[in-house]
Amino acid sequence: MGSNEDIMHDFVKKELKRLYPSVDGWQIKTAPGTGAGAGFTISRRILGRIEGAYVLVNFDRKVTDKAVKALQELAARSPIPGVRNPRLIIMGPQGAETAGLPPGIEVLSMQSFGYEGKELVWLKRRAQVSEKVPPRSS
Repeated sequence: MGSNEDIMHDFVKKELKRLYPSVDGWQIKTAPGTGAGAGFTISRRILGRIEGAYVLVNFDRKVTDKAVKALQELAARSPIPGVRNPRLIIMGPQGAETAGLPPGIEVLSMQSFGYEGKELVWLKRRAQVSEKVPPRSS
């Protein structure tokens, strides 16, 4: 039986597939040594060159220096063949604090998860529930 974390990372992988579709040539691989889907490498060959990026998934309220270091270590230990300057991406829930990230690190906000106050919520589930609940009549 899977844990909540496994399910959450399944949603992350679906979001990555939506952003980087295989029909456009993107290949998404779980990065070795990052646990159950915490890190990914994405790459594709287009017009004779190779593009690539490292994606670290972070569900914390604030992106810390520890997460940045983990992303940089991922890039150092798992080179993407043929990519000179891969992008470094931290993917986190909507509303996560990303201020103070070093230059060169991009942020992707998840559409499935976000923070409401201090609570991490599943945004898609909330939208589905609100669609099914009939409006109150006064």
